[in-house]
Amino acid sequence: MATEITRRQALQSALLGAAAGLPAGLVFAQGKTLTVTSLGGRWEQSIRTHFAPLFKKRTGVDVRIVLGGPAQWTSQILAQPDRPPLDAVDNSEILAMSLIDKGQVLKLTPEKVPNLRDVPALFYDTWEGYGVSYQYGASGIWFDKTKVTSAPDSWPEFLERAGKGEFGRKIAFPDISYPWTPELIWQLAVALGGSMSNLDPAFQALRKIRPYVTKFWGTAIEAERLMVSREANIGWLWDGRVYAMIDSGDKNLAFKRLKPSSLFSLVPAQVVKGGNSDLAFEWVNTLLDPQALLDYYKLIQYTPTNSKVVIPEATRSRIMPISEGVVPNMRQLIKATPEIMARWNAEMRG
Repeated sequence: MATEITRRQALQSALLGAAAGLPAGLVFAQGKTLTVTSLGGRWEQSIRTHFAPLFKKRTGVDVRIVLGGPAQWTSQILAQPDRPPLDAVDNSEILAMSLIDKGQVLKLTPEKVPNLRDVPALFYDTWEGYGVSYQYGASGIWFDKTKVTSAPDSWPEFLERAGKGEFGRKIAFPDISYPWTPELIWQLAVALGGSMSNLDPAFQALRKIRPYVTKFWGTAIEAERLMVSREANIGWLWDGRVYAMIDSGDKNLAFKRLKPSSLFSLVPAQVVKGGNSDLAFEWVNTLLDPQALLDYYKLIQYTPTNSKVVIPEATRSRIMPISEGVVPNMRQLIKATPEIMARWNAEMRG
């Protein structure tokens, strides 16, 4: 009798999956909960409002959202490799590689994640197929138009003018504790004629602007606070965050991408090995859903990576073409990061 009930439940789950348009053979156990991650603020709001309900509609499974950050989540997974506390994780570019190298995440394929077919390869090849970014941001400068009336056009110009004190002691810049700072230093080095093996141009420029930085911030939430309070008049940040603040009513705020290129902000979603993997694959597929991504974009202002998303005409000019974005070789960056952190501590804090 128990076996017959189990078979009946499995059949019902399979029929539910077929009706929802899920991959054939994907069966979801009743009563399961999928544990995923999210950053706070508007990100959590979008995950709860746009993605979790769609996932439950398709699978019948509830989503448990764990707030925090990539370092915390990665540590938790590595601390419990046999019984991971998370089924899917939104990671940072570098920490995603550590889970790959430890064998703690599963490879994404179009068979497991059908929406992957509509995503440019850059957004999953960066992690060798073991993660995919469902959105991207572009780096640039934000500034108060009433205080900075002639914004720089390039990274070398920004750094030169900032280093001469033109913007006063009103610059906001990320600290080395911010996960994307090593990538930023690489990008600045390249913009100034350096490379991953020659970071001197970036550190030389950063030492010059250090006296004019009102705050080296550690989180993007802290950066937003500096913007709102106008403790800073100009600074580095991602486009989506700035545009969201502009749309919230800050009419004196502006954003500008600088030449020769902008750094991609990518958040690879990964399926954790040893968890509810079939559900986790479908969660990643949900994160790539065109309609959910459009709703996400309207709230977050980070660009969806699914090519089927139609951006509203009113904000289309804000979108950075993929060809203008850069992302470092992650394995090279991992090797360079200890040196970057040591130099930062010695030269920027010393």
